[in-house]
Amino acid sequence: MAFVLILNAIFPSFLHMANTLPESAGITTPQLIGFVLFVLLYIPVIYFVPPHRIQRFLVANLVISSATLFGIMGWAIHADGGAGNLVSPAVVVPKSQVGFMMVHGITSVAGTYTGGSERVSDWTRYAKHRHSPTLAQLTALPVTVTLVALIGIVTTSACAEMLDQVEWNPMIMLQTIQVRYYTAACRAGTFFAGVGLLSVTVFINYTQNCVSSGMDIAMLVPRYVSRRRGSIIFALLGVLANPWRFLTQATTFITVLSSFGVFMSPAAAVLVVDFWLVRRTKWNIPDLYSPGGIYWFWNGVNWRALLSYVLGMIWALPGFIMAVGGPPVAEGWYHLYQISFFFGYAISGGLYYLLNLLFPPLGLGEQVDISSAEGPVVMSASASRHSSDDGGNEKQVRLVDEKV
Repeated sequence: MAFVLILNAIFPSFLHMANTLPESAGITTPQLIGFVLFVLLYIPVIYFVPPHRIQRFLVANLVISSATLFGIMGWAIHADGGAGNLVSPAVVVPKSQVGFMMVHGITSVAGTYTGGSERVSDWTRYAKHRHSPTLAQLTALPVTVTLVALIGIVTTSACAEMLDQVEWNPMIMLQTIQVRYYTAACRAGTFFAGVGLLSVTVFINYTQNCVSSGMDIAMLVPRYVSRRRGSIIFALLGVLANPWRFLTQATTFITVLSSFGVFMSPAAAVLVVDFWLVRRTKWNIPDLYSPGGIYWFWNGVNWRALLSYVLGMIWALPGFIMAVGGPPVAEGWYHLYQISFFFGYAISGGLYYLLNLLFPPLGLGEQVDISSAEGPVVMSASASRHSSDDGGNEKQVRLVDEKV
């Protein structure tokens, strides 16, 4: 889409190019050309830019994206003579449903950002200080999420009055403006807006999708796949998924984004409960990388976490299937899907904590930060010295404040 904006601004013939693809393709000929150009730009970025070198590009992208978003909003407000009607609701909501709809809205927003927040650890390992990522997330994330949402609402409201149609996607909105007002100023403005949106698209996909998924597949089969190869594999799989179909309708796009919470919220609950409540922030770092260590559980699977995750997620599946076009289900099942972020979080987190109380894993309270030539150095330990392994046997855990 961003490449289409750029090419429209440069070449009038591209703006008026006829579509030669059938409607069932879900994409037009100009859009397909733009998508191919994006892939040709994106693959070299994945290949040549390593994750630990990306920060300087992200700093530049922050400046470019901020200028682009504020520029589009400023232009829309100026062209419309205001921000439009931000007060009058488009849909009348009964008072009895206001509370539930607020929770549903929070669930949608939380689900949208859950995927990115759970991939933060792929990047925090490059931080120089232990608490730097925490401080950045607590300050930057709420501010940016709120600010970007506000910019989108104001821009959409202003353009809705000016264009007499509501268009949520800024790239489609700017293409509509190109068709209606193809002046020299319009061409220049949409060109730079397209460059800014292209930069945002490239680096959001780099940081949130391909690098993280590349790390995951490299962890599973490190002998055959590196992080770089894994990133390229997932980029190509993304092309085969026809991603443009998610952008053709606002409802489809929003459903896809908000539904991440169905699958990620239970996983987040397990991670939070395990780190803060079960292990009390104490880790045996060497054993994290040792097959057969205390984190190997049963054949490499922590059955407590898996069971908790499935039982927290499965209740939202009927409503999720209906939301993405499946058969209708009872209203109660759909409501569970609408509040799945909170419901799944509570069920998975509570169940995981209970299972760890009933079947405590090995090594609870053991903090091992480093390893020396003589063996691991235990920095601190809890009072508990016995714990049952996943085979049901009692195993003594030796916890001391010296080299063992």
